[in-house]
Amino acid sequence: MAAGARGVVVNRTHRVVREQALTMREQKSKSRSLWVPLGISSILMVMICYAIWGMLDGYDLTPNGIPDASDQLMILLLWSLPVTAAVMGLVWFKRARTRSDSEAQL
Repeated sequence: MAAGARGVVVNRTHRVVREQALTMREQKSKSRSLWVPLGISSILMVMICYAIWGMLDGYDLTPNGIPDASDQLMILLLWSLPVTAAVMGLVWFKRARTRSDSEAQL
């Protein structure tokens, strides 16, 4: 009887480990797929900001010939705001995931 009971425990443990491995694999594939769109949108945002910056640079001269950086600063802020939000979102997501993993181990 003891050998049969141990076999049931072993089979259940194998099944649980396989299920956890599948969920971990799914989570990794989902997290990897988010990096490509984030990279593409970051590159597009840099290109757009560079184009707008160049356009504003053409006609933003003060009477003494020094470029006015007020609009260019706005463009930098518009670029850094989504990047900051994305980084904060990633940190929040990682902390939530770490917290849920630690709760699952308890």
